[in-house]
Amino acid sequence: MKRFLSGALWACACLAQFAFAVQTSSTITTELPLHAYTRAATSLNGEWKIIVDPYENGYYNYRYEPFDQQSTPSQNAYFTDSKQKHPGDLLEYDFDKSTSLQVPGDWNTQTDKLYYYEGTVWYRKTFDAPATKKSDRTFLYFGAVNYRADVYLNGKKLGVHLGGFTPFHYEITDHLKAKNNSLVVKVDNKRHADAVPTLNTDWWNYGGIPAM
Repeated sequence: MKRFLSGALWACACLAQFAFAVQTSSTITTELPLHAYTRAATSLNGEWKIIVDPYENGYYNYRYEPFDQQSTPSQNAYFTDSKQKHPGDLLEYDFDKSTSLQVPGDWNTQTDKLYYYEGTVWYRKTFDAPATKKSDRTFLYFGAVNYRADVYLNGKKLGVHLGGFTPFHYEITDHLKAKNNSLVVKVDNKRHADAVPTLNTDWWNYGGIPAM
């Protein structure tokens, strides 16, 4: 069975669980399409902690190298969701003490300070893994994130998705812990000349994790 965890920007976030179904022939193995809303699911919607990061200090080191491309990322990489172990530890962020936003939803209309903001906002949600059978597979499902989403679970990168109006998912069966999972999403709605939306556009450039 497959199970879904879902979260969202214009769409909800959830964990979903499905039965594994395949079609086989002598040369092809094809997994049937993923239908998140017809499967057992655990919603991750609700309050998510956020950190606004206009300079992307939580993503790049002082050499402007992405933390997630290093073999041992610094604890200052926000996706590690690190905690200060000693008073002298140099750790300049703390999701537990940061403000919150609701998911699904945009950041523009939830707080005046972010109404015109374009850039990176880090979202974090903690959760316990749902009860499953050994044969179950668990997927993390997003209805949409606007616009670029870098997704991390327990400090490990699951992947990157581009596009603010399309759902996406990752299998997390082998990445879950029984308790205190940390899901971090780097959401970036910056406009680019060669992207959608482009620099000069005729619609409001929302940012966040919405719902379908």
